[in-house]
Amino acid sequence: MTTPSETTAEQRWRELPAPWPAAFEWIGRTVGGEVISAARQARWRPSWFVDVRMFDGTVRALYLRCQREEDLPWTQKLSIEREYRIMLVLQDHGINIPEVLGFCPEPEGILMEAVSGRDRFGPDDSPLVRDQVLDEYIQELARAHAIDPAAFAAAGLHRPVGEREIGMMGFELSEKWYRSVKPGPDPVNEFIVRWLHRNVPAARDRVSWIHFDAGQFLHAGGHVTALMDVEFACLGDPLADLGAMRMRDTAQPIGDLMRAYATYEHATGEPVVPAVVNFHAVRFASLTALLSVGVRRDPPPEFDLAQWESWALLSQVLCLEIIAEQAGVELDAEESLPEPAASRRRPWMVSAERVLSDIIDGLPEDDHLAFRLRIARDMDRAVLRADEVAAAMEERDRADEERLLGLRPVDWQEADRLIEELVLTAGPERDTELVRFLHRRVRRQQVVLDPAMRDVRDFTVQRLCWSGLGHGAECDR
Repeated sequence: MTTPSETTAEQRWRELPAPWPAAFEWIGRTVGGEVISAARQARWRPSWFVDVRMFDGTVRALYLRCQREEDLPWTQKLSIEREYRIMLVLQDHGINIPEVLGFCPEPEGILMEAVSGRDRFGPDDSPLVRDQVLDEYIQELARAHAIDPAAFAAAGLHRPVGEREIGMMGFELSEKWYRSVKPGPDPVNEFIVRWLHRNVPAARDRVSWIHFDAGQFLHAGGHVTALMDVEFACLGDPLADLGAMRMRDTAQPIGDLMRAYATYEHATGEPVVPAVVNFHAVRFASLTALLSVGVRRDPPPEFDLAQWESWALLSQVLCLEIIAEQAGVELDAEESLPEPAASRRRPWMVSAERVLSDIIDGLPEDDHLAFRLRIARDMDRAVLRADEVAAAMEERDRADEERLLGLRPVDWQEADRLIEELVLTAGPERDTELVRFLHRRVRRQQVVLDPAMRDVRDFTVQRLCWSGLGHGAECDR
């Protein structure tokens, strides 16, 4: 029997704009039931939690994951239908993913069982729970790596050949996309790209399925409930996933990475090579800043600029710190915030924040409109901080640039141009000087953006003790 609340919920989804009512009707037909509620997930990708009353009276919780909407370069290549085919191969080989139920034709999306669990750890998760969950994820990842890559090639994934193609894993295409949207001089990204081209791992010929954006899983009750988010999955060097986990851990701490790497060695019998893991950590992390550079310079209204600016800065810091780690370079202490100066614009920005906060406070926490308004409010807070410390931060930059370049740039635009020219002509003998300089520069930007950085505020890059691999040596942390 349908309750009044279910009737109201059904009326809500039937009143949604196209194409959603048709999609929910398709879900009902596909699983043999009636959709009684649909709630859009509060995030940038259109995804829905859908409850279906089955004909036997039970309610089935489902999840519809649809095509990305952002205007980012790689979305033209990685369709949701591709992810669907990847999930089917994983499901056929018994990998712990949400059960796939079908592919919605319009709008395109994957229908799957809704899986219980959280995608990150919280303060109540003990170290024992974190270790157990991470061990289970690594063991599941090793099982997926052991699947014959021919199964994924048959599903449409390209199989790379030769150490450079295996190592770069399509990075050249990403670099081409980056250069097609690059809006101006970009010395930090150019330094990272040049480092990657000089450090491709040699003598690596094993190819396996790669989670790519590795370290993503749901967990509940101290156990992994599902691997998730395989849209970027491809074929390549299996150690690429261990490298990508350094980025995931920085943005969303997932636990003791050295324990995870030791677990992987034990599960696969394959050695974990630090230089290879670090190369892939930099290659993977660099993509966040590279591929979003154009849209971050000119963001459309639906784009979450606060989140992407935060991720881009985090990725650059991670890349520079790993490059320094690999070279044995000691980086300078973190930047401190200068004393804020009085801003003539403060009342304007405070007013905008208060108007936005007043509207947001009247909306449900998980409401999609509230989610979008929080983007504007977060950026407003960052703009106010930037205005108050701009003069002091610019002076720090100019003084640092003068020491590096031997002349004082007029402004940040000239500085970016001159620094990029140096980066593009310098040999590896200047890497130590440049990585330290660029790291200071990016950290200053992080200090300014901090009010908008949400869940990645105060992020840290996990320091790794590589000597612990294989023989259980203890290291100072």
